[in-house]
Amino acid sequence: MMQTIKFRLHPTLLQEKQLREIFTIYNRTKRIGYKLLFQLKDTDFTKTEKRKIVQPRLMELCDNNPYINSILIHNETKLSQQRAWYEKRKKYLNQKFKTINEKIERILPKDKRDRRLKGLYSRLSSVQNRLNTLEIPPVVFGTKQLFRERICRKIDRAEFRIRRDASFCCVGKKQGVNLNLKVLPDMTLKVRRFSKEKGKKWLRIPFILNYKQEKWFRELLTAEKYTVEIVRRFIKGKLRYFAHISYETPEADITYGFGKGAIGLDFNYNFVTLSNVDKNGTFKSYCKISFRNLHTLRKHSKENYISYKLNKVINYCMNKNKGVVIEDLSLDSKFSYNKMLNRKLSDFRSTALDLLVRKCLRKGIDVRKVYPAYTSIIGKYKYSRSYNLSTHVLASYVIARRGLGFKEAIPAVYMRLLAQVGDMIEPRLKPSSPYYEWSRIHDLFKHSGITSFKTSEIARKALLVKDVLNSATSTQSDNLRAGLSACGKIEDYYKFWNFIKISNVL
Repeated sequence: MMQTIKFRLHPTLLQEKQLREIFTIYNRTKRIGYKLLFQLKDTDFTKTEKRKIVQPRLMELCDNNPYINSILIHNETKLSQQRAWYEKRKKYLNQKFKTINEKIERILPKDKRDRRLKGLYSRLSSVQNRLNTLEIPPVVFGTKQLFRERICRKIDRAEFRIRRDASFCCVGKKQGVNLNLKVLPDMTLKVRRFSKEKGKKWLRIPFILNYKQEKWFRELLTAEKYTVEIVRRFIKGKLRYFAHISYETPEADITYGFGKGAIGLDFNYNFVTLSNVDKNGTFKSYCKISFRNLHTLRKHSKENYISYKLNKVINYCMNKNKGVVIEDLSLDSKFSYNKMLNRKLSDFRSTALDLLVRKCLRKGIDVRKVYPAYTSIIGKYKYSRSYNLSTHVLASYVIARRGLGFKEAIPAVYMRLLAQVGDMIEPRLKPSSPYYEWSRIHDLFKHSGITSFKTSEIARKALLVKDVLNSATSTQSDNLRAGLSACGKIEDYYKFWNFIKISNVL
């Protein structure tokens, strides 16, 4: 497990001047290295052949300093991220193009003068243009926000350069071989300069520890491998320097496992829900932890706030003496929502998921990841009748049961309904999928206008759709108020669902 600690450095005035030189040369070489790799992106060279082309040119800029290895690793990672974005975006646009074409082919034979065709052709042309002009986007070093501030002249050139070239690092090797950044037992950081003059190759910068960091510092001295990143920031109008040191720590022994049950966790962009389930898969209790609008927080404030909230998840698992089951959420961009919601989900998942796993491993809490498909739908359609809870709580309940190895069989009442419907609605999944029947049920209810399982609307809409499902033989039931109060609200859910069963609607 990777552990990262942060120390504040206290350089002298002369050392600050020498550090600025390192920041400038390192980041200039990084930008040039990325440009050279970007020019080779469409060639057939292997990774090793590209390095042989780029590395000698960068060595000339850095006087053969070993920082080059860290620069190349950073640039290769950045370019691979840009390629991944390009592939996802291309896949999304192709799917969108295919969907619009299918809509046009479905409408055109019926009516060539349909007003929807004009809008569909316009969207089709727009998607085609975006596909034709799609390319790997350029990288803005120092963030786009900082670049805009410089263009709008909100900051001067000197401040822009300081904030753009804000860090340099050395990827860790074995402790005795790290030739650039070394942590010494006397609480000093030995920093390699780009100078070749005798006696001027190294800087020794002291740092301070608080009482919490002493334990981590002792672990760091015994670590076989660590990575150091030097960061500078403007704080209260002054430049401050920090060392971020990452090293591997052994995982704690599992203390809270799945022998007594599990805690299911369902992620949402502004809250999480926890369900306590015993070893037999029976629901015991639940908890909801709300988050504020994370999109309005800065990066470090966001991380600190999420860490504080996730501590409540850890405490809940420790109090129940059970492991936690989470969704194996893919961080690939699905582009399924609007731009703002996609950004919120991406920020939350990328920050919270890894942090939660690290916290659990540090506290000895066992973690299992399960496939997240159809958890909300199964919870809504199968357990709403029994528990009368929100869909998110029921989704976390299904996640916990899935983590314990239980399979969710579709109820017989839904099987009878699907037998009546037949092939009226085209299924979205293949028959071999384990969620094929659940997808048919969901599509049927969605097509029929049934969206809620907790209000009196289901009774009215279910009874209205009954004639559609069984138009040849069905008749409307006389007891339209079964399980409902005088004001139309559901008072007795068991009576209500029994009525739905008897009327052969669900």
